[in-house]
Amino acid sequence: MKVISNSSPLIFLSSVGMLDLLKTEFGEILIPDIVYKEVTSKSLKGSNEVKNAGWIKQCPIKNKKPPTFVPMLDEGEEKAITLAIEQKADLLLIDDLAGRRVAMMHGINVMGTLGFLKVMRRKGRIKNFKAVLNDLQKYGFWIGEDLCRRMLED
Repeated sequence: MKVISNSSPLIFLSSVGMLDLLKTEFGEILIPDIVYKEVTSKSLKGSNEVKNAGWIKQCPIKNKKPPTFVPMLDEGEEKAITLAIEQKADLLLIDDLAGRRVAMMHGINVMGTLGFLKVMRRKGRIKNFKAVLNDLQKYGFWIGEDLCRRMLED
């Protein structure tokens, strides 16, 4: 399975100590150079984990003139979607709603951090899901009260 990731899933999963679940589930993750820079050039929680994860591979974008997307996407989202298109990816990990919509309009399957964690919970790889959701919120991941309740009820 060919999987591309944007920055936020890598940042948040590494922040809560669950980055290795991506390796277990997908084996290898491809990211555009700008995503690597976004995740590792700052003193973000988890940046060292991404730097040292040999299974997260930087992949250059071949198309020098990528598709034009809506102006509200940041460069990392644009490049991750472009890479997913070029690589004919099976899945794009992305949290931003506008980015997810653009990717889906291009026929790309998407999954966010919460969706991935929910799948891992169903597979029995996460024991204390509530603690994981609480930790995500501590690191700045916004989860509305209703969504949090629904995630715990499922």
